[in-house]
Amino acid sequence: MKLFFNITIILLGLVIGCGTKYPLQFTPINPADGFHFSYTDNDTGIEFMLLEAGNFTMGSPENEEGRDKDEGPQHTVYIDSFYISKYEITQSQWKEIMNKNPSHFKGNPLLPVENVSWNDVQEFIKRLNKKTGLHYRLPTEAEWEYTCRAGTQTAFFSGKEEKFLSEYAWFNNNSAGETHPMGTRMPNQWGIYDMHGNVSEWVEDGVRGYLSRTEYNPKGSPSSVKAIHRGGSWLYPAKLCRSGNRMINDKDFSSHIIGFRIAIDRDNIRIESPSKQ
Repeated sequence: MKLFFNITIILLGLVIGCGTKYPLQFTPINPADGFHFSYTDNDTGIEFMLLEAGNFTMGSPENEEGRDKDEGPQHTVYIDSFYISKYEITQSQWKEIMNKNPSHFKGNPLLPVENVSWNDVQEFIKRLNKKTGLHYRLPTEAEWEYTCRAGTQTAFFSGKEEKFLSEYAWFNNNSAGETHPMGTRMPNQWGIYDMHGNVSEWVEDGVRGYLSRTEYNPKGSPSSVKAIHRGGSWLYPAKLCRSGNRMINDKDFSSHIIGFRIAIDRDNIRIESPSKQ
């Protein structure tokens, strides 16, 4: 997989149509192919990064400290290219679509929205898609872990030791018992923020058991009455913020430790290059 995170980013701004609230911003990887390193949704201001297709080892090794049985067996997973939001969805972005703020922690619009159930998030995405004419969704669990690991196989993308985690995540050792505005810790190697800690994040597909065989874009059953959230939160100890950790709750469960980020298939975002504008 191309190490696109080493590309020098020079953001360009375009206004698409008239009266859009946020200019569409992007950096071309190849101006001829129509896909770009990043973009900002022009209706909500949500920023996205392109993750190129690749493969990784999903799950955690049996000797990883804090590991649960449902994190194995480890298996190879192939993922198609997709865009994922650079930050967790904020309270201001939620309010823009839903006209209310259900969060427990308030006072800064850049705080991640929380206290939302998986079902609540589906309604948000439904309204967002109607507003934008696009096809946003939650990331699958496999896409989420692919994003979080960012090419690593250690317990955290920052390494195997907890002592370095505080530079990258808000968890019980440094959060002071609350959420924090997006992007206030260091990102992972692919430029994505808060994959560990701050709020745990709902994923799209239902619960699935891991198999040892190779999988291609795996998904759990959509009929599952339960959903998975990943990444740990401001309340959790480090071991529950590991890349491989899985948390399961009913789809109508909400809590001040759970929020989300969104994704979209790469082919749904094709932007004409500057030469064609």
